[in-house]
Formats: sequence, C-alpha cells, structure tokens
Amino acid sequence: MIRFISAVVAACAVAATVVAGTATADDFSVAANESTFPLADPDTVLAEDGRYVTYGTTVGAGVGDRCGVTGKLFVPVLVHGSGSTVGMSGCAAADAMPGGPGSWAEGNIWAPGVVRFGDRFFMYYTASKRGTGQKCIGRAVSGSARGPFTSAGGWACPPDGRWAIDANPFVAGGQLHVAYRDDAIAAGAETGISVVATDANGWAVWSTRRDALKSTDITWDTRGTSGGTHVVENPSMFRAADGVWYLAYSGNNWDSARYSTGIARCAGPLPGSRCTPLQNGVERPYFGFTGDGGLDPYRGLPGNHRGPGGMDVFTAADGTHRVVYHWWNGSSRFPITGVLARDAGGFLVR
Repeated sequence: MIRFISAVVAACAVAATVVAGTATADDFSVAANESTFPLADPDTVLAEDGRYVTYGTTVGAGVGDRCGVTGKLFVPVLVHGSGSTVGMSGCAAADAMPGGPGSWAEGNIWAPGVVRFGDRFFMYYTASKRGTGQKCIGRAVSGSARGPFTSAGGWACPPDGRWAIDANPFVAGGQLHVAYRDDAIAAGAETGISVVATDANGWAVWSTRRDALKSTDITWDTRGTSGGTHVVENPSMFRAADGVWYLAYSGNNWDSARYSTGIARCAGPLPGSRCTPLQNGVERPYFGFTGDGGLDPYRGLPGNHRGPGGMDVFTAADGTHRVVYHWWNGSSRFPITGVLARDAGGFLVR
C-alpha cells in the first residue's frame, strides 16, 4: 500500500482590491495546493460552515490517509481552508454518500458534481445502471455539503446504451443547470457535452438541452491514441468577470500524460451554438503537461504534472474563481486546487 504524507498547504494572500469574478494575474500571490490523497474527478464547493469540501470518485477501504472515516468511501470528502484561503487536505474526513449509488444503480460512484441551490446541496453523480453496465447519471440531495446525500434515482440514462457521465451543476440567472458528457448527441466512438436547465428540484427540463461541444470539434482528443472512444468529458461551465461564459473540459486518455484541459467560449449558459475552443484549441489543449508525452498545450499548470484533467471551476468566498483538477502519476490520480487568473494572454492557473 502506498504511504501518504500530509499535504503541504500554501498560503493565499488576496489583494484588498480584488473584484468579484475571475482574478487578474496580479491579484494573487499564491502557490497551487496539492493533496496526497488519491482522488479522481474532484469537485469543490464552499460549504455552509465556511470550509471547502472536495468530493471525488469512490476509493476502497484502506486507500489514502483518513481523518475521521474508515472503510470504502463511495464519495470521499476532503475538508480544507476557509474564506479566501482554499487550501487542500491530505486526508478523507467523511463519505458524502455512505448508502451508495441508490437502488437504480450498482457498484462505485464516479465524478460527483455538487452545487448549493437555495438551502439544499444537489449532487449529480455517475454510476452503472443496475444489471446493464451502462454508465448513467443519478441525482442526490442533502441539507449539508458534507452529506449524507440521499439518492433520488436516475437523472439521465440515454437510449441504446449510450453513456451520460461527469455531470457538473451550476447556477445561472437564479436557475440550476447541469453540464455533462452526453454520448447521445454523437455517434459511434464520438462523444459530446450537453447543457440543460432544471426545475427547482433539480430535474432536467429536457426541452432546454443544448449541444456545447462535440469530439468532432477538436483533434487533440485522439492524438497519440490507438483507437477507442474520442473523449471530451468532465465539463465545467463558468462566467468570467467580463460576463462571458466559458466551458472547461477534458480530452484524450485519462491514464496518460496526454489527458488535458480545453477552454471554450460559449454564447451563454445554454449556448445556442456549440462553444468555440480558445487558443488554437481545435489542435491543442489550453492547459496540459508540457513535457515529453504531452500535447503541446497553450499553457502549463503549477507543478507541470502529467495528465491534468477533470478541471472544476468554482467560486471562493471572496467571489473569485478557483479551480480543482487531478493529475496522474502512472497509477493513481491526485487533486490540486489553484487560482484561476487572467493576463493579457488569457486564463492561467496559479
């Protein structure tokens, strides 16, 4: 078993003149915060008690350091930081969904996405539809960011066995929306990302669903691969300080140095046409590993780790945008938080 040490948490100094929304490059003096807990597909929210909670894919009993919880964790919870200091934790403090994926599904939970909407926290998660192996999205609700979340059943399960995974909820104009990988909008090995608005209880209003991106819109999703699925996944929609909506998404093989993050500009939270990849984003990712085996990204990320993907953009207590994403060390994935800043060349992470 790999032995894990405590995470080193870097200080985050926030300038007094920070404007709510995406920060400029000069607004922060900060180092990204890395965790030693093996957590894939991370998603971070500001909890009701002012702490930050990061969720991720199921881990087995005995995996990673623990600080208050034991055994298999269906949705591991890392608790860290407060206020403008997001930080990171090196130990799992709870299981946000100890009852598992619910009666509609079986097995593990992947890529949980959580948002606070009103006085409730809504979780959208991936699981295997019972008896089929098809990957679908479920919905769960809790009064607390730390859970326990209770499954309310399946939320999206396309016909013909196509997959719906990697849901990421967000609020726009006082309404809850969900972005997710939606293989139903593509054919064969191709994949896509959809965005849909929901009702007050988080159920999709399917007439509002829009295509945000398809794997056919880029080429770097298959560079260096030898067949298989053309991957675009792990979407995260965010509105920058200039009022423009953007989509962060992942592409290529998750278990390689090539897994990377794209950024696309969108015409609103429910885009009327597909989002436009930035910085020659058809041919190369926006963020990625810059060493041998990478895909020549527009920009690197703190630590220049291999396979940085699953990037979730969230809002800190001071109104600025932060990110959490994972990287791959050849056998496991580990989460990192950082500041989403902006300079003359575009977005960057510090």
